[in-house]
Amino acid sequence: MQVRIANRQDEKAIRELAEAFSIAENASFDLKGSDRDLVNIEANYFGKEGLFLVVEEEGELKGFAGARSQNEETLSIERFQSSLIEAEEELLKVIVAFAPRLLYSGIECGDRVRIRIRPELLESFGFSENKKTVTPDF
Repeated sequence: MQVRIANRQDEKAIRELAEAFSIAENASFDLKGSDRDLVNIEANYFGKEGLFLVVEEEGELKGFAGARSQNEETLSIERFQSSLIEAEEELLKVIVAFAPRLLYSGIECGDRVRIRIRPELLESFGFSENKKTVTPDF
């Protein structure tokens, strides 16, 4: 298993995986609506002072995580889904390590519909239902 920064060549596989996750959850997938951020990941994440990660195992994408600027001080996790539970902590660690490099002082979990992180993992990083934004110990 490898966690790495996504590139343009990954976009089609990311969209296919996101659609598969949506189908499995009986949720809608709409590239012209709520999922339009996946049409141009470079502009929608890297271009908004963020990052987009993928989990790869044996040459196949198994998950992804995307975070981008909410405001000058807060990095917002917008996407987070993986079929490999063991990848979730690594994805979250990379996001938390990335935030201070761009001078963010907090990290927020965005729309919980597109974020599938185990509650106990979120809690281990300081998130809770009552605390949507955390300031990790950078």
